[in-house]
Amino acid sequence: MRITLKQAVLFCGLISFTLLASAFWFEYFVGLYPCKLCIWQRWPHAAILVLALAGFTIFRSRWVLLLIAVSAMITGIIGLYHAGVEQGLWQGPSGCTNQLNSTADISSLTEALLAMPVVKCDEIVWSLIGISMAGWNSIASFGLAVLALAFWQKLK
Repeated sequence: MRITLKQAVLFCGLISFTLLASAFWFEYFVGLYPCKLCIWQRWPHAAILVLALAGFTIFRSRWVLLLIAVSAMITGIIGLYHAGVEQGLWQGPSGCTNQLNSTADISSLTEALLAMPVVKCDEIVWSLIGISMAGWNSIASFGLAVLALAFWQKLK
């Protein structure tokens, strides 16, 4: 079966979109607020969506698949790092909590701080078969990187 560049970038973009949409679903509908590392894992997926859109519309070169693979590896590495922090294998970044809006007055800031759930990077808030969301993101992202590289190689 022959795959076109448009099909390859569309497929990669859909995978990344699904992972990013799942993260937002868990945040907004399940109530699992993200920590700093969770947010960091989302940015490369957003980059993949932009790259996939560019590869589908204006940037018609197979090299976009290589950029998608690099972005997927970056989020996979962040997810692996985050999973290690959750397992206590190494220390996470300092200040791994939500950020406050500093333009409000002190009483508003105090109320916001008291109402805000503290989200720690070293706590597993959800897992499936013993693998946390960070671990699943890492597995899926590395799989996406391999897939993008395979498409890149095949489209020579």
